[in-house]
Amino acid sequence: MPSSEDRLLLTADYSQIELRILAHVSGDPDLVKAFREDLDIHAFVAAQIYGVSQRDVAKDMRDSAKAVSFGIIYGQTPYGLSQTLGIPVDAAKRFIDAYFARYPRVRQFIDETVRSAHDRGYVTTLLNRRRYLPGLNLPNKSQQAFEERAAVNAVIQGTAADMIKVAMVRLFRSLREKGFQAKMLIQIHDELLLEAPQAEVEKVRELVVHEMRSALPLSVPVKVNSAVGKNWMEAA
Repeated sequence: MPSSEDRLLLTADYSQIELRILAHVSGDPDLVKAFREDLDIHAFVAAQIYGVSQRDVAKDMRDSAKAVSFGIIYGQTPYGLSQTLGIPVDAAKRFIDAYFARYPRVRQFIDETVRSAHDRGYVTTLLNRRRYLPGLNLPNKSQQAFEERAAVNAVIQGTAADMIKVAMVRLFRSLREKGFQAKMLIQIHDELLLEAPQAEVEKVRELVVHEMRSALPLSVPVKVNSAVGKNWMEAA
C-alpha cells in the first residue's frame, strides 16, 4: 500500500527482455524480425517449428515453443524439457533440435559463448561485466556441462540485470533533477515498483518507461509494461 492516501503505486516491467537480448546477441534474422514487427514471439516460433500459419497455432503448440525458447536461455536439457511439457525425452530432444535447425544463429551464439568461456574462464555481459566460471575445466563432466549452461545464461540474464540497474541509476537522477516526489521502492527481477503522488504519477510513468527502454539500446525494440494502482495487486 502507498504511504498516504494521495499516493499511488506504479509498476513497470520489461516484456520478454531475455528473449529480446537473445535475438540481439545471436543476430538471428527471424527472431529480430518478429520482435521488430511486435509479433507474438511464442506463436511465431511455434508456427515456424511446426510449419503452420500463426493463426493455426494451438495453445499446446505455443506452450511448447515458449518452454523451448526460455529453456534455451536456462540451458534446459531434453530431460528437463520433457518434465516441463510432460512428453518423452526423445520427443523433447527432437523439439530442441528443430528449434536450433530453424534458428541456427542461436546455436552458433551458444557454441561460441561456451568456446570463449573455456578459453578465457569467464563470460561478459553486453556491458562487459564478467562472470567467472571456475568449474569449466574440472574433470567432472557433469560440472562442466552445468558451467557451460551457466555461461550462456550469464550473458543473457546478466545483461538483463545490467539493464535494469542502469535504468534505476538514471531514473533516480532524473526524478531528482525534475523535482518529482516519486520514489523507487524495490526492484523485483525485471520489474520496478515506485510510489508517486497522484498528481505526478502519469508523468513519472512516462519517465520510468523512457529510462527503462533506453538503458541499453538493442537491435530489437525494448518493450516496457506499466500499471498504476492503490496496491501492488492493482498495479501488477
